[in-house]
Amino acid sequence: RRTREAGSVGAPRARRIWSAVMSSDAGGDGWEGRQWDDMVERCAAVVDRLRTIRRADDEDDRGAAELTRALEEIVALIADDEEYVPALGAARGHDLLARLVTHRVSEVASAAADAMEACARHCPPGASFPGDVDEPSHAIMRVGTLAAPLTLRMRHVREGYGSGERRRIPNIAWDSGLVLARWISRHPELVAGKSVLEIGAGLGAPSMAAARRGASTVALTDADPLATRNAAYNARMNLGRVASAKVACVVHDWNDESDLSDSDSDDSDETNHGTDRGRATCSLGRALERFGGFRRSDEEGGGDWANGDGANEVETSRLEVETSRLEVETSRRFATFDVVLGADVVHERGMAQGVARMLVRHLGRSPDAVAVIVNPAPAHRSGAADLPSALESNGMAFASTRVTSAMLRVGVMEETEDVRLDMFLVRRREWGAPDASVMEDVTDEWVRHA
Repeated sequence: RRTREAGSVGAPRARRIWSAVMSSDAGGDGWEGRQWDDMVERCAAVVDRLRTIRRADDEDDRGAAELTRALEEIVALIADDEEYVPALGAARGHDLLARLVTHRVSEVASAAADAMEACARHCPPGASFPGDVDEPSHAIMRVGTLAAPLTLRMRHVREGYGSGERRRIPNIAWDSGLVLARWISRHPELVAGKSVLEIGAGLGAPSMAAARRGASTVALTDADPLATRNAAYNARMNLGRVASAKVACVVHDWNDESDLSDSDSDDSDETNHGTDRGRATCSLGRALERFGGFRRSDEEGGGDWANGDGANEVETSRLEVETSRLEVETSRRFATFDVVLGADVVHERGMAQGVARMLVRHLGRSPDAVAVIVNPAPAHRSGAADLPSALESNGMAFASTRVTSAMLRVGVMEETEDVRLDMFLVRRREWGAPDASVMEDVTDEWVRHA
């Protein structure tokens, strides 16, 4: 029923094709075997070993060594997947760790302290250690194609679900993000080999689709630090260590005007950035520089952003960073990108101007640099009607169309299936209007002529 309402002409074909795509397993290789019950059972086995050895009160070296090995196993599990922290709580292991910190054998006490530190440091966003344990919830987002399936299993940030309480905005798998991620999967040429920025990412499905479709580097940003930390986890689990190493999940408020005033405070190019490709000192540039795998390399290109050599540990997501380059231009201290993505980024009055100003700062200056924005139509989002004029007044040219393709809209949430979505293709005005033909498959017209 949803498919028919989403697009009448392409619906039967979309249903047949999408059923094949949806038959793939949810999530990438990182999710293999990661069912909650299995994780709790594994933790319970370790906890039972600890209790058995502790009750035996074995004072010889063998007993202490066995306790230490079991505690080290807990640390290794948490290093592999932070969800083992709440799973350990479900197995009643949190309190046991606290008691073992005072063990008479110093090696055991030290190992227990290490396990406690690992739990505290890597406790999933929204969870507590020690504390009540909730099983994680996930959104399953099927965003691939028949030729290249991609099913994302996106963990939500844990939050209370009291009476009348709504989920936080970054925790929702918005239809706009689902549609944009699917469209990117159908157009890998848009992102392959390019630097990508996503604003207001939330769960970050478009960023992960871009990384899987060959983007050289992806900056996934959101104003909510819990959202970016959760996105880093989802990237690792869905994309694997190598592909997720290209994704920097950083906190950045694209609607913050402080960068603009800061850059205008000093007109000296020498002071601001030295050269046309000098160091970007905007808040996004600084955030990327703080992100361990995306540091500036003065030795390689005088201002390019570059990944570290070998296996630098990234604190946010604990990824081993593979050697690669983040080719990000800088202009008047702003880090700029080949592709900028935004899904449902205008939902309040005034936000359209914020999006347009963000593009002025961070969209690359080459003729190939483009932004793709998918947003609910003005009838469904306050302020959305201001987006066209905001783009024009900030020196941007754009093409737009209504998203009616059943291939893109199939499977959207039932309560929002009647929400109309608009897609904008944007670039700087000096290069003229973007080629709207790339958006032909956004409507059902392509099906009529297929």
